[in-house]
Amino acid sequence: MKIIQSFWSKPGQVKKEPNRCGWAAKKYHYFSWALSCLQFRQFYDEVELVTDKAGHELLIEKLELPYTSCKIALDILNDYPPGLFAVGKLYAYSIQEAPFLHADGDVFIWKKFDEGFLRAPLVSQFEEAGDAFHPSYFEIFIKMVNHFDFCPDVLTASLGRNGSIKGVNAGVIGGTDVGFFREYGRQAFEFIDRNLNNLDKVDVRLSNTIFEQFLFHALAEEKGIAIKYLKPKVNHLLYDFADYTGVPHRTTYIHTPGNALKSERYLTDSLDHRLHRDHPDTYYRIINLLRTHQI
Repeated sequence: MKIIQSFWSKPGQVKKEPNRCGWAAKKYHYFSWALSCLQFRQFYDEVELVTDKAGHELLIEKLELPYTSCKIALDILNDYPPGLFAVGKLYAYSIQEAPFLHADGDVFIWKKFDEGFLRAPLVSQFEEAGDAFHPSYFEIFIKMVNHFDFCPDVLTASLGRNGSIKGVNAGVIGGTDVGFFREYGRQAFEFIDRNLNNLDKVDVRLSNTIFEQFLFHALAEEKGIAIKYLKPKVNHLLYDFADYTGVPHRTTYIHTPGNALKSERYLTDSLDHRLHRDHPDTYYRIINLLRTHQI
């Protein structure tokens, strides 16, 4: 199974605190990408980066992360607003020609994934059932229905069928059904492109949950394709996905979703410690690049 990661650099190029990308400081953003890539390379022989020219310069040329291949394909997205941070991932999913698992740059592993998980047609981290994880799901979707020129029927059908919005957490997402991802990408970009003039009527950043997570679940449901989840049951995001105290034996998978967790001192200190302890050469390379203002 090929592991892919995608990095569209435009969302991080904001005038105020560039390259922080939700973390408490930009160094943790760099630490995160480094630890993620290096840990995946410990367990998988094929780890591909899909990025743009600026991302290649940062992650490959400057941070020297050991991706086995790199596709510079995301500059095509640069006319999209930076708040649509999910479009880089959506495009990366849609161009895959073989089974894959996409992992966010804040996902870290300490063992291989179960082969049964990787052989499933569709996989993701866990199911997000409406208000339990995203109280904003319903609110943002209703605003889209009211203000957008176009909304895929598959979404309104799913809401009517379930009585609530169901999405997936895309910390990891993928599967063997690459045809599904081509169709998913086509529908996602049609949804976005036909409403570019209406994005100012919604919270653009929150809209990503609909374009990516809700649409994925709804389309799989419509096609009758079961989604296999890495974590079928989730009790607490911090303890289920960010417990560094158990690394590497009890805790073998960490994902730090959302800006709130990325600002937790315990998590940023733990990230700093793991990269420094396990990959000191990369750790000090980043520190030196920061000190010399090269990143």
